[in-house]
Amino acid sequence: MNKGLKRAGLGLVGTAVAGAAYVFLSPKPTSRLVKTSFSGGNEVAMKGFDEVVQKTSVRKDIDYHSAYDNGTFDLIRYEGDNQVPTIFWVHGGSFVGGDKADVFKYATSIASNGYNVVSINYALAPDVTYPVPLQQIEEAYAYIVENNDRFRLDLDRVFFAGDSNGAQLVAQFIGIQLNENYAPSADVHQVVPKESILGAILFSGPYDLKRTIVESSKAVNRFLFKRIGWAYFGTYNWENLPVVSEASPLVNVPATFVPTFITDGNTGSFETQAKEFATILSGRTDVTRVFYDQAEHELGHGYHFEMDKPAASATYRRLIAFLRETSATRSL
Repeated sequence: MNKGLKRAGLGLVGTAVAGAAYVFLSPKPTSRLVKTSFSGGNEVAMKGFDEVVQKTSVRKDIDYHSAYDNGTFDLIRYEGDNQVPTIFWVHGGSFVGGDKADVFKYATSIASNGYNVVSINYALAPDVTYPVPLQQIEEAYAYIVENNDRFRLDLDRVFFAGDSNGAQLVAQFIGIQLNENYAPSADVHQVVPKESILGAILFSGPYDLKRTIVESSKAVNRFLFKRIGWAYFGTYNWENLPVVSEASPLVNVPATFVPTFITDGNTGSFETQAKEFATILSGRTDVTRVFYDQAEHELGHGYHFEMDKPAASATYRRLIAFLRETSATRSL
């Protein structure tokens, strides 16, 4: 064999071995793969979206002066009455991916019904670890409070909403706002007046992070969740860390919560956890549960954004009804 080719071949083998080892020695390769898979999201606009857009206006990429990267939000404003409730939305992406742009169509559709939506970006793992994204929700809210003479948002009537890991972040953030010493290691302050939080919107979230591995039937999913947790919590053997229990509302159950809208798909998602969390919360507050029989609708993770599906449209209608009914309890 030509010595040059042999050396090249050995170099390729060495590179392949090193690359394979890197996948097992660092969460970064898997995080990049997962981030790429979330690029662009799975949104499908609702029918008549052009008319929806005409009822709203948007200011994109407002810097909320975070101490960390990705500290921007979009403000999608209803073009009717200025005094409408405000929804803070936290996107998903398994802590390592996703973007506020992924929920833009859905957030705009909600806003067109008479709401202002603050759609928040935050730094992603493994560039940052827990609890930075939680702290950035606080930063975004505090920035709006400080500058509300400019934004003119109704902060006496607010909802917090999230999809996928964003739902977990929102559930934990609300738990902190409503309950003393709920998640002390997160170093997140009670900045939102309790009486101003009208409700929570939780889409396809994991509420017991350790169980995402334990309950995964496929080896590839266990591999991915292991490395996503490694990226977010900063250590390979993250499952039994105290902060993981602290960040899992099904384990660290909040004593007090707010009216909640909760849904998930029935295939390849966290429906079992969502149903359990809904049952627990129903002993504390009003809960609107939206789940579908798999025999009638096979719905995946994030199905609610696919507005060309009948189930997604039905969920959207129920969400708007929830928002209206819950907002009516605190009318101006």
